[in-house]
Amino acid sequence: MPLSLTEHDLGRLMKAMGPRLLALARGICRDTAVAEDVVQEAFVKLWNTPPDGPEQVVPSWLKRVVVNLSINHLRRRKNTESLPEFSEDRALRHDEPPERQIDLTDNMRRLEAALGRLPDDKRAILVMKVYDEMSYEEIAKAMDIPIGTVMSRLNRARAALKDLMEADLKHADADPLIFPLRRAQG
Repeated sequence: MPLSLTEHDLGRLMKAMGPRLLALARGICRDTAVAEDVVQEAFVKLWNTPPDGPEQVVPSWLKRVVVNLSINHLRRRKNTESLPEFSEDRALRHDEPPERQIDLTDNMRRLEAALGRLPDDKRAILVMKVYDEMSYEEIAKAMDIPIGTVMSRLNRARAALKDLMEADLKHADADPLIFPLRRAQG
């Protein structure tokens, strides 16, 4: 029997889960406006066709819907070449010396760029594990796959990200104009 939600219930769930779902969608889609649309669509689906069972199933159900909508959006768009969003606030720590702050910012930009170049499914699983800190079980539920598959896909995604990062570093060493600060400090 489908869950019965009131407007109050929906508002409470939106307030409680909205920011976390938005971060999840933004991590996968790499676009804040699209992420907002995805989360809004997920809550509309919740209102129109809620899951079966008690309200406790709603968080995992919503995560699965957000992941699927995000991946579907990326498949339709098929434009992963755009630059990813970057927030220097995430990389900078004010208690670090300026040289270290530059390194952190540079590394964060390279990581974000490499993450943006990953295939959609690999980026999605890394975002769920690293940024959203979901467990293997939560990811398995969200993607509707076995836990063993989550573990192997996560391993392949990490390896692909590592390869991209290493290629970026090799390229930076070969061309000092790309990352002049790294060359000057080394």
